[in-house]
Amino acid sequence: MAQQFSLFAQTPQPEPVGRRAVHAFDPSTLPTPPKLGPKTRSFGTSSWVYPGWDGSVYRDVKAYGASSRFSDLCLSEYARDPHFRCAGADNMYYVRPSSRRALLRKYASQLRSLPEKVVLCPKVFHEITVSHYTPQQQEEWRKADPINPHFLDPSLFLQEVATPLSDELAESLGPLILELQENDIHEPEFCRLLDHFLSEVRKGFSGSISVELRTVSHFTSRYLSILHHHGVGHVLNSWTRMPPIAQQFARMQAIHRDWPDYVLRALLQIGMRYAEASKWAPYDRLQQRATEVRADMLTVLRSLPIEQTAYVLINNHLEGNAPTTIAELQAALF
Repeated sequence: MAQQFSLFAQTPQPEPVGRRAVHAFDPSTLPTPPKLGPKTRSFGTSSWVYPGWDGSVYRDVKAYGASSRFSDLCLSEYARDPHFRCAGADNMYYVRPSSRRALLRKYASQLRSLPEKVVLCPKVFHEITVSHYTPQQQEEWRKADPINPHFLDPSLFLQEVATPLSDELAESLGPLILELQENDIHEPEFCRLLDHFLSEVRKGFSGSISVELRTVSHFTSRYLSILHHHGVGHVLNSWTRMPPIAQQFARMQAIHRDWPDYVLRALLQIGMRYAEASKWAPYDRLQQRATEVRADMLTVLRSLPIEQTAYVLINNHLEGNAPTTIAELQAALF
């Protein structure tokens, strides 16, 4: 089993927080060392609220006091880590951002005062991205009908997702990740729906969007051409039933070489199921290096011009501890 990479080896450690001061601990008072690597290479994790990162990303989780206080404030400490220029806001997948404006303002306030910009990359709310709910999703999200009438609904996206995210996060908003759940829609119809969605969306939202596929048959030249036409990116994703990142990158480059943004999202090794990787909780150490996935990501990042913006989001389910994966990738790059 691999040992955990120390994320703060070059950063002086603060004095231990005393028992009386535990509830007064303010992560915004911690030092903010310079970020690693160029500004155009933004690394981050899929989410950030993991007490298992105690002693690495978070120097003393107990210093926050209650777990709710840790959840409320730990983004500020995460954003001060020299390895991170972005973070995935996967929690926005489960709620309409319009109903979480106060939370978004809290995030923005924790990021606004940093000397170097850190952005959030929200997953788009599931009512936009799921065409048919699974029985488990129906039960969890209280959906009586498995058919989702709001799949790729541009009006709902603009009103409930893009506008509140833009309003509240402002300069702290990175690419929106449109993760389209695996489905059985025929490719021509899928492309028609996506083209219509993006055409309408671009009338009211000019921000960065990247589409993540889970259906291999949808990953066609027609799909990529539609994205490029609308100034939208494709998420180079490592997931159980998608082609390797290097193959996806090659197909993108064959269509066009001038994409607005590149988003790499390493979620799972090919063939591994989410439940299988969940056994690595609390994600406090590296469990298994995804050698081929790492090699593909490094190939992509080394191939891109340095002025090309690239976001790299790593999930704990890839290797067991996303911060360590990031630190080792950056050591290989920088």
